[in-house]
Amino acid sequence: MTNPLSSPVEKSPADDSPVDNSLFEIELLKFDWERMECGCGESAAHLPPRIRDLITLDEAHGGGEAFLTALHDHVMTPADELLPVSSAFVSVAFAALTGPLSEPARRETLGWVLRILGPAVDSGGPVAEACVAAAREGLWVLYSEVMQGASAAGAAYAFETLMLIEEDLDRLRAVQAAAGDRLPGDLASEEI
Repeated sequence: MTNPLSSPVEKSPADDSPVDNSLFEIELLKFDWERMECGCGESAAHLPPRIRDLITLDEAHGGGEAFLTALHDHVMTPADELLPVSSAFVSVAFAALTGPLSEPARRETLGWVLRILGPAVDSGGPVAEACVAAAREGLWVLYSEVMQGASAAGAAYAFETLMLIEEDLDRLRAVQAAAGDRLPGDLASEEI
């Protein structure tokens, strides 16, 4: 049995079936959001529609406006503390990133993953470890984003996330060199 303080609450497979066959919906329905605490202090039951809103952002969502979606103070506390819902979000975000997303949706999703992983790497503890573990399952998604993603901002968010969680520094350096102009100057020249 999992410790409810260290990992998100998962549903049994019979509880729901996916709305469609996307990996995002399958992963989203895996969690019992009702039983998890949201960053706002309520049940996280209201998060799935907000996460769907994030991944369906369209091109009208302006550039460079990361973190302005309706997830603020929900996937983390207002003080940017992690909750089990944080690691559930990371897992769902990576599932979403495997599918077709608009550039703003991809950028925002990658931005939220980075925003969660910064405190996760710095704080330690069971919830932080669950966030990092969920992100490490998506390493190749991050590498793909760096090398061939839709935007420079998405590539930067992905690379910054890799800098936090990648244990194979030789691979990270090789990708940094191969990415060239896809990374902003500070990340392209960052000593790893």
